[in-house]
Amino acid sequence: MLTFPSGRVLTGVSYQIAEVIYSMSLQNYPTASLIRRLAAMAYDALVLLALYIILGGILVTAISAMTGQEEMVRLSPAMVGSVFYTICFLYYMHSWRRGGQTIGMKAWNIYLITNDNSPVKLSHCILRSATGFFSLAIVGLGYFWMLIDKKERTWHDIASLTRIVYRPKGS
Repeated sequence: MLTFPSGRVLTGVSYQIAEVIYSMSLQNYPTASLIRRLAAMAYDALVLLALYIILGGILVTAISAMTGQEEMVRLSPAMVGSVFYTICFLYYMHSWRRGGQTIGMKAWNIYLITNDNSPVKLSHCILRSATGFFSLAIVGLGYFWMLIDKKERTWHDIASLTRIVYRPKGS
């Protein structure tokens, strides 16, 4: 017999099917190593660079056209940072909410999952990306935290109630 938090009870064949589905759940896979995470980030950096060049070019061209200047407008460092963060956030949010993986994560067979196995929500993405940027800003300390944490969590894993798991090929 299996009882869900909603109070629904499964018995018999339904229970056996639920057991099989649970055993295949990503929750049962190990936490992804720091090397795999950094490798996936390197792949994603290439995608983000391409997006930044394309969307940044469109933005600069549009601003130049709206202001009527013949020369391209130079964006302030604050605006460049805002555009970069927005592009990163939208890329990660779309990828995580769509299938739990970015392009880099797919290459390294790692997935973002929530601690309670619910779908990744916008709030998870906001907390994860903000804490992730903060972790990078202080020389990656939030990432290296997983080396001393007993559950191998980074700061953004802890803040967003998510974790990154590694699913070996063929499993």
